[in-house]
Amino acid sequence: MAKDNGTLRKTMVALTAIVLLLSTILCIHSISGHGLIGCTQGTNCNIVLGSRWSFLFGIIPVSALAAGAYLTLLACILLIDSKWTGAQEQQFLFHAILVVSGAIIGCAIWFIWLQSHMIRAFCPYCMTAHILGIVISVLSVIWCIGQKTRRIVLNILIGILIAAALGVVQFTTTPRSLAERGFVNEPLRYPDPKEMPIIGNPDAKHKVTMLFDWQCAHCRRTHIMLPDAVSLLGDSIAIVCSPVSMSRECNPHISPGIDRFAGSCTFMRIGLAIWRTNPDAYWEYENQFFGTDLVQSWNPPTVEQATAMAEHLIGNERLEKSMQSRWMENYIWTVNELFGRTSRGTTSAIPRLIYNGKIMIPEADNPSALASLIREMVQ
Repeated sequence: MAKDNGTLRKTMVALTAIVLLLSTILCIHSISGHGLIGCTQGTNCNIVLGSRWSFLFGIIPVSALAAGAYLTLLACILLIDSKWTGAQEQQFLFHAILVVSGAIIGCAIWFIWLQSHMIRAFCPYCMTAHILGIVISVLSVIWCIGQKTRRIVLNILIGILIAAALGVVQFTTTPRSLAERGFVNEPLRYPDPKEMPIIGNPDAKHKVTMLFDWQCAHCRRTHIMLPDAVSLLGDSIAIVCSPVSMSRECNPHISPGIDRFAGSCTFMRIGLAIWRTNPDAYWEYENQFFGTDLVQSWNPPTVEQATAMAEHLIGNERLEKSMQSRWMENYIWTVNELFGRTSRGTTSAIPRLIYNGKIMIPEADNPSALASLIREMVQ
């Protein structure tokens, strides 16, 4: 029988059971689409769990693989001291624990890298599972060393190689871009492009309207890539930036419930007020707000900080006057109507590209992939 180390073993069982439960919940979310607390549209959590990187071959949730790994680890830990387990079976179980632990560590590193470099957003649920997984794996190795298990390093390396193989398969089979598409047959009323911020040539033949919320993490990520993407498209395609609020406070098309975008209405008014007052100052404000890297986009300004930025750029009096102008109220009515008419099933999320009735929710890893999606849309 294995040498007793009750406290360590119980800790491993408890932590593994917790991560198994968490992985199962994430798997059910991926399959059913049922919401998670704090994981609504536009949040970093939703971006990660809804991304193409959350599936293998586009159909198998990676959380299902995680649940399988933790279930295997938990079974091995519990069976070690079973009365039906002999010395030979114990050695096999210890080797299995080491292989699974190595795979968990490798996969945790892989998926943390994916969130940082490819998805550019972090899911709190996923990060909790990854960190606990690493802790469990380290404890498992310590336990196995105490049991004088043979070939410890070899078994761990086998597990890491399994994780590396998973990473290679996923990286080579996952497309660099993806998009949900839709179409509206009825005529749509758009905000006047001449009155809105435009990325690209103002006289472009094709003007694509983009609905976005200043607080939406996916929108911030897409916005950071837009200037480079548009430069790849040439002078014939431009993006009309049309902010919309995802808060029911000023958008009746948002479902009732917990307001995950509180303050969204104020952010929308502040940005447009700066644009209407001083277009040059608007681009400076946008760069400060969205930032140019992951860290800045992860920590957007608060309403108070955004207000202070705006007052510095155009002054308090001009800011207040523009935020409450008739033009502002007319714009909000128009963009809300556009949002409502183009919210159809999978195309109800943002950022949302709209062109001649075509609707697209883009997901791209880089400006080139985003440019390809936009080019395809206007053809």
